[in-house]
Amino acid sequence: MGPRTLVNMNSETPRPLRTALAQSATARAGVSGARIRASSLARVAESLREHGLPADLLPTGRLVMTVATSRLTAQSLPGGAIEVRALREGRNSILGLLEDPEEVAHLLIRCAGMSTAWELTADIYDRLVLDGARSVLSEVPMGDTLYVRLGERTFGELFAEDGNACLGVPAVVTLTTHICADSLDEMWRFRLLDQHEFRSVGCISGGRHESVESAVAALALHRARTPEWEALH
Repeated sequence: MGPRTLVNMNSETPRPLRTALAQSATARAGVSGARIRASSLARVAESLREHGLPADLLPTGRLVMTVATSRLTAQSLPGGAIEVRALREGRNSILGLLEDPEEVAHLLIRCAGMSTAWELTADIYDRLVLDGARSVLSEVPMGDTLYVRLGERTFGELFAEDGNACLGVPAVVTLTTHICADSLDEMWRFRLLDQHEFRSVGCISGGRHESVESAVAALALHRARTPEWEALH
């Protein structure tokens, strides 16, 4: 039987004390920072749940909430700030950078209502395009306003008001038809119309609508009466 080698199971290869202390301090700081960030997002998630909006706090340290067809996220950044983003149909937008978890929760609640307005606007846009409309201006997928040309000097404005996700109140779109003094040929730009860079000689209310069908039907009625209105103005 050959010689036996004794192994001390309690032995440990020593390392320089300064290195050990430095690594321990760094590790402690990293764990502490991660806990603080996780705690902030946990407070955001709790506030959202209190308002009836479930949100998932992922192991990666990101809070995710899905509303309609939008994905809203909150991500803690080094330094304590929380970044809020919205992702819809491939478009990713930063909506805010805040430090107070309650303010973050309020922003997400507001964005949840905005998401329902975005969806309604986009659905109306899709329907108009499918129906053959050729002159529609919009900022979908994250816009709340559509401009639809109805005649030489007339266009319909569809503006979606945010819903209330906490109360289950849907978004509502309001139709207003504008009759301008001059041809729209040179003015048919989203920014120009959005900034009211046109001379109006009259406007007609088309009511408030919760559904795509109702809004499109009201717009069709205004389109049919556009020649009459332009003749009067």
